[in-house]
Amino acid sequence: MFPIMLESLKNSKVVVIGGGHVAYHKVLNLHRFAIRPIIVSPTFHPPLLELAEEGTVQLIQKEADWNDVADAFLTLLVTDNEEVNDQLAIRLKANGKLVVHASNPSLGTAQIPAVTTRGKLIISVSTSGASPSLAKKIRTEIAETYDERYEDYLDFLADVRLYVKQQITDRTERRNWLKEAVEPIYLHNQEERQTFLNELQETFPLEQKQLIR
Repeated sequence: MFPIMLESLKNSKVVVIGGGHVAYHKVLNLHRFAIRPIIVSPTFHPPLLELAEEGTVQLIQKEADWNDVADAFLTLLVTDNEEVNDQLAIRLKANGKLVVHASNPSLGTAQIPAVTTRGKLIISVSTSGASPSLAKKIRTEIAETYDERYEDYLDFLADVRLYVKQQITDRTERRNWLKEAVEPIYLHNQEERQTFLNELQETFPLEQKQLIR
């Protein structure tokens, strides 16, 4: 198992094979990351029809075949027809495609972990398919520690990192400022964050900006 984070897939072809309640929940998870998938199925769970009316999914009402997934970047197989799931998974895998087989992960090439987001912070947990329920439990426990405070805090850290990269050429000086920014006081205190930013800008004002080679 090799963990990896993919850049935005909102412009990539993502296909969900299956139109039941499992497919619906998979689609909701995809929507969290601005992915609008194509769903192929002979029938559709009513909420999927509502999403289609909203324009957030495309429905293709038919039995799935290879032509539906041949050019997909990512395919999720969630039908109740295991023969269809298995055949498509095997062929997709042979063609080097990203494929998630919900009921038999070993036939796929990828798995979707349990995920919680806090703004720029993405917390994902996988048990390599051994127990999705445990993955969700661990994710929930971690999410209770890394709560909503981290949304603004990550924005602060992103601002600091960008400013430091643009204004400070000395690597040791950069590390010192970035290391200081992750001290707990800046997570808990908005005023301290602003004080830190003011000090950073006073020490390395914009007019003294140097190009980073």
